[in-house]
Amino acid sequence: MEKKHLSLLKAGFGPCLLPCSFILLTTVISASAHAKDATTPLINPHSPASTLVRHHTHGQIATISSVTAPHNQSRSPAQKPAKESSFWDAEMLPPLSSRSEAYGYPQMLELNAVPPSLLHQGPWGVFNTNSGAAAGWGTVAYYSNVRWAEDWSRLRNDKNRNKSLEALKFIPFNKDETVYMTLSANFENRNFYDQKAGLGTVRKSPAYRNTLRWSAGADLHLGKHVRLYGELLSGQAGGVNYYGYAGGRWRSKIDAQQAFIEVKGHMLGATMGAMAGRMVFLDAPAYITAGSVYPTVPYSWNGLRGYAFWKNFRVDIFDLMLTDTSNPVAFRNKVGWKTRLFGAYTSYALPKFQLMGQKSQIFIDAFYMGYLLANSSIPGATSNIAGSTHRDTPGVKIWGNAGHVEFSTGAMWQGGNFQAANNGPKRSVSAYFLNATVAWRFSKWWSRPAIGIQADDISGGNMHKNATSKWGGFLSPFVPTAFYLDQSVAFGLSNVIDVGPVITLAPTQNTSLLLKVPVVWRHTTNDAVYNNASTAYNFRPHGGYSATLPQANFTWRATRNLTYSIGAEYVFASKALVQSGASSGAFVLGTADVTF
Repeated sequence: MEKKHLSLLKAGFGPCLLPCSFILLTTVISASAHAKDATTPLINPHSPASTLVRHHTHGQIATISSVTAPHNQSRSPAQKPAKESSFWDAEMLPPLSSRSEAYGYPQMLELNAVPPSLLHQGPWGVFNTNSGAAAGWGTVAYYSNVRWAEDWSRLRNDKNRNKSLEALKFIPFNKDETVYMTLSANFENRNFYDQKAGLGTVRKSPAYRNTLRWSAGADLHLGKHVRLYGELLSGQAGGVNYYGYAGGRWRSKIDAQQAFIEVKGHMLGATMGAMAGRMVFLDAPAYITAGSVYPTVPYSWNGLRGYAFWKNFRVDIFDLMLTDTSNPVAFRNKVGWKTRLFGAYTSYALPKFQLMGQKSQIFIDAFYMGYLLANSSIPGATSNIAGSTHRDTPGVKIWGNAGHVEFSTGAMWQGGNFQAANNGPKRSVSAYFLNATVAWRFSKWWSRPAIGIQADDISGGNMHKNATSKWGGFLSPFVPTAFYLDQSVAFGLSNVIDVGPVITLAPTQNTSLLLKVPVVWRHTTNDAVYNNASTAYNFRPHGGYSATLPQANFTWRATRNLTYSIGAEYVFASKALVQSGASSGAFVLGTADVTF
């Protein structure tokens, strides 16, 4: 039997077996849990205790969810419980925005009000828009990108509790139930097929990669003002003819992914807080940093973070060092002092308004991101030049919806310097990043499609100038979401001009489909083609046109705990790129995500 299984793996079927088995197992487990939950009354979304708000995703796809009343508010006796729901009833399913990589990813339109019992957002008011992404914690719906952003205190009310494993979300330790713990866990299996990975530069063709990641967290609330959070994470990777697992972010022994203390309260008319320790940080546009979709171990940071929320304005200040995961021994991760992220993010919510019969909401975000990287590189005329860099990046983003129009526009300028290794020559930096996504929501059509266009202009440098000349290449080093431009991550966000149509559909309440066809050019032919924002290929093509990248991603929220998605892309490399040594090829990614 073992030989038979091994032969299947070698034939390329191995990457498909594990997610299928987890789908079957988790569906059975979740079905049992839902059977118990089916008679559990949900808070009536039409009651005065909840106010419907239309939410929007970074200007791409809108969602509708609810802002609940204070968590300690008792349910009125006049309130009628929601109707009983079966296991497959979409009302019992969390919105797709709960997906771990959903930050910055186009969301489906929720046609019906999401019951408050399916949203676990904090007291952030209008910033709970877009499933909470406007608040700076990533998306926060039933589950969150960062698990400590979920607020399960509603379970303090006995009428909101059920008999399933959700009881582990609120474990009280005192009579007043002000000291309590929330437990969480996640298991993720990804399966990659690369026909010509890295535009053919990876001599593993085709490559089948398989990654596994699990995490477990405990969130201890010590009253209203103090919270301790800890999370363990482990990642494994394998496959057939695989590649690229060096560096500690694909394979990792068990270690502390997050461990911090938070102190919060009310001052100057605002909800304020301070966090110290190790944490995941997502308060940045998705094209700067995101939930790290592909490497098994997401980025985590060490340092200080302070925030304040007023009614229509918020500010977040941070100074963080990247966690060094390169040590292969368990519990040996340490602070990576050579990589630093610091700055501030602000957001202002304009007053809500009606346009074309639609509720509308627009945000104006202004921010500053500073990077210090001890290991960085820029391309030279024949090869990459190693060194270090300091980047200062102020920017603005305006996003939201105006009637049926959903949009996100942004601009960043980047200064600083790059210094070649071994105290080599220093070059000043002047670069920029412009982006825009505009879509029209056809809310009365089947699947409620949003049809739009995405365009970016990301500056590049000039590798033919002397070693002390100004460098014009924009750097976004912390893994922007792969769903922003290129699922196969063959192209990095530097020296790029791209434009193409984007279509998102919601065939059912628990499925979504993304279709896009970006066409990619180099911003300048004096700079190279990048496979990520800080590393360039050795290709030196003559033409500006680089590739066309048709791609699709389908997501199915099967149960409260299980999501499955499959994405595919074909990289049509340009003739000039192929002549310089690149290859066209297909990419397929399947993901099974089990979250509790």
